[in-house]
Formats: sequence, C-alpha cells, structure tokens
Amino acid sequence: MVKLSETDVRQMIGTIIMRNLLILISLLLLALPAHAAKLYKWVDENGKVFYSDRVPPAQVSKGRTELDNRGLVLEKVNAALTKEEQAKEAELERRRKEQKELAAAQKKADRVLLRTFRSEDDIVMARNGKLVSIDAKIQIVRGSIRRQKYRMAEQQLNAANLERKGKRVSKNLLKQIDNLRGQIRGDYKLLIAHEQMKQKIRERAASDLVRFRQLKNLESTGEMLPEKKSGSHSLLETLVICEQGCDGLWEKAEGYVRKHSTTRMQLLGKRIIMTKSPVKDNDVSLTVSRIENKEGKQEFFLDVQCKDSTPGEILCNSPRINEVRLGFKTLQAEVVSQAGEAAENNAE
Repeated sequence: MVKLSETDVRQMIGTIIMRNLLILISLLLLALPAHAAKLYKWVDENGKVFYSDRVPPAQVSKGRTELDNRGLVLEKVNAALTKEEQAKEAELERRRKEQKELAAAQKKADRVLLRTFRSEDDIVMARNGKLVSIDAKIQIVRGSIRRQKYRMAEQQLNAANLERKGKRVSKNLLKQIDNLRGQIRGDYKLLIAHEQMKQKIRERAASDLVRFRQLKNLESTGEMLPEKKSGSHSLLETLVICEQGCDGLWEKAEGYVRKHSTTRMQLLGKRIIMTKSPVKDNDVSLTVSRIENKEGKQEFFLDVQCKDSTPGEILCNSPRINEVRLGFKTLQAEVVSQAGEAAENNAE
C-alpha cells in the first residue's frame, strides 16, 4: 500500500475538483439554447486576453471577436479607423473609382476608334480631310483681312485729305476706321484659333494611330504620319506668349516690323502694328497683333503678307522670309535678357 503525503492528497483533490468543474461547465454550455448570449473576446494594448458577455464602453471602438455558446467564432469586428486612416481610405477609394472610370472611358473610346477606322490609312485620310477644311477657312479669313486692310487704307486716305483741306474728320469716319481695326484684330485672333485647332487634330491623329496599332497588335514603325502640305506657314511659328516685359516686347515688335517690311506703316497702335498691303511682287507686309488669351496672358504674333501672285507666293515661302518669321521669336529672349541685366545693375 502506497502512502501519500498531505501535499499529494491536496493536488489529487484539486485535480478532481477542476476536472469535475470543467465537465459541469461544458454540460451547461451544451444545455444552453442556440440564441443564448454571446461571449466577447478582446486583447488590450498590453496583450492581455479578456472574455465577457458584455463589451466595456472603452472597448467598443476597438477590435474584438464574438463567440457563440460553444466557443466558436461568429464574427470579427475590426477596430474603428482613426481620422487619418479614414482620410487615407477615402483617398484610396477615390483613386479606385477614378481608375475604374478611366478604364471604362478608355474601353468606350477603343470601341469608337475600331468602329470608325478600319486601317491606318483611314486615320491619315480623316486627319488630312480635317486639315484641308480648316485651311480653307484660313484662306477665307486671310481674304477678309486683305479686304479690310484695303478699306482701311481708303478711309485713312479720306481722313488725310480732309485734314489737308482744313476740314474736320467726321466721327462716323473715325468710327469706321476704328471698327476696321477691331475687325482685323478679331480676324487674326480667329486665324490663331484655326492654327491651334490644326495642331490638336495632328496630335489626336497621332494618338489614335498609336492606340490603333496597340489594339490591332500592329508593329509600331515610329514614322511620322504623311501630311498633305498646303504650302502656307503656320502662325504658331511666330506666336509668342509674353511672360514679362510685354511693353518692351511691343516696342521691339514695332522696330522689327519697320526693319523687315517693304511697305509703309499703315497702323500703329497699342494692340496692332500693321504696314500697308503689298502692291509689287517683291513687297512684304508685316502685321503684329497683341491680344489676351484665355489664361490672361498676352500673345504677340506676326503675320507676313506678300502679293497675291505667283511671284508673291514664291517670295513668302523663300528662306529669306522664313528667317523673318523665325527671327520674331528671338525678340522675347532679348527682352528677358535685358530685363535680367537691368535687375542685376539695380542690385549693384
């Protein structure tokens, strides 16, 4: 017979009591109905695990696990997001939505592209057709400018004759001259808009070609699209957006017109500088307009006009006149350089 110590006896009794208690708890849990109260489990910031049939107020906004009467997980509740986390999640959701919308828009654009064009040649032909249409509009506007310049010359001559005779120039005649000046400036603004539209058409066609090749799995040659040239130069070649020193640039523009034009000055104002229309085959008439664009910046652009004849057309497309066009943009650099030098001198 084994004799047990008092300590052994206590341990045996404790083990028997704990085992019976666990059996009793298990039987009670099994006897509970399915809709019995839930048990909540959570871990505090120190890593300590807690169980309870109620969630303390301090734990409501934190993460926890809901258990059923058998100890099985019913649901996991994540901790509430902080303001910074909420803002980050909102930004991610906005980006996901934006990407989804862009993808949908691209898919729709691809369908339209494939329905519209069957080959690369179709894209080229469509672009060339649009460019020719705008070139026709440009020629109409140029013809309007030419007529208005002649009309203005006549009205200015009438006004000069009246002054020589000592007669007063009527308000109506002065208003007509002023209206013609405004119409000419408006037509030049329209010319710039047409030239900018042509540039957008070229860019859109190039983009469509790249995408078309991707969708059709065609090899990209990287070659420029062939374009039917109209023989005329774009006003965008002589368009200058003035960032600073605009009054100084206007003064230089006047000097530039006087230097390179072969016809006499017809109009010298704050918004337009214009010499008379060409009369001879070797005449060159220059006009510089000053307008404000949609961004509120001032634009200066130079237009070169030769006589409407075959020799005049050859002259306007000659290397000498092309240098006159390209040289206009250098005026802006000169103004900026002079402004910088003046600032340095003042600082010294």
